[in-house]
Amino acid sequence: MKLKCIATGSKGNCYLLTSESGETLILDCGIPVKAIKEALNWNIKGIQGAVCTHHHRDHSLSVIELRNIGIDVFYPSVDLNIGVVNFGSLRVQSFDLTTLDGRCTHTNADGTECHCCGFLITHKEMGRMLYITDTKLIKWRFKGINHILLGVNYDKDLIDNEDSAKVNHVYRGHMSIDTACDFVKANNSKDLQNVIMCHLSKNNADKDLFIDKMKSAVPNANVDASEPKKEWLLRNPNECPF
Repeated sequence: MKLKCIATGSKGNCYLLTSESGETLILDCGIPVKAIKEALNWNIKGIQGAVCTHHHRDHSLSVIELRNIGIDVFYPSVDLNIGVVNFGSLRVQSFDLTTLDGRCTHTNADGTECHCCGFLITHKEMGRMLYITDTKLIKWRFKGINHILLGVNYDKDLIDNEDSAKVNHVYRGHMSIDTACDFVKANNSKDLQNVIMCHLSKNNADKDLFIDKMKSAVPNANVDASEPKKEWLLRNPNECPF
């Protein structure tokens, strides 16, 4: 299974999961549909579906256009249909990103709650993968995770605290590198192969610092940060290579 970053960050987020047989799942579609088609070399026949974490445009820009061309979009945070969906050989289970008392862990610009969902994606070629972004914290714990694509937005030591409104929005709705390390460490096992951090803030993040911190938390896993056009090979450690 191949994971490819098409876009990441506040201007748009989109990733592609593609199997050896050509089955493709779109993870968030916060860029123009033309850019998604271009990343697929204009061949959309293999697209099994798309998932969308929440309604903010940097994640959902092309939902309607994808649906208009016949592509199923699993959009539980808006359609309120949290559950399990099968896209070809890909099994996708959604889960809400809320606190223990049920409050949303992401916010809108005005400070109101924004419903956001994470996804547990399973395929025989890669095993089990988590895709989670735009959340302050994650109350869930998972067993046997092989790959994690996680939104890690900021380091508190890099934030300019003079803009209090912006600081409050960052703190309320996004994950710090320290919280991310704690989450991954709590879900670490011998089966964890890759931790890929995405949606890094342009001003409040340091890619190399984030990688170093995460490597210290989970030295057994490959750690990287997403960039447009970057690709990773995701393998199932329990699948015989012969």
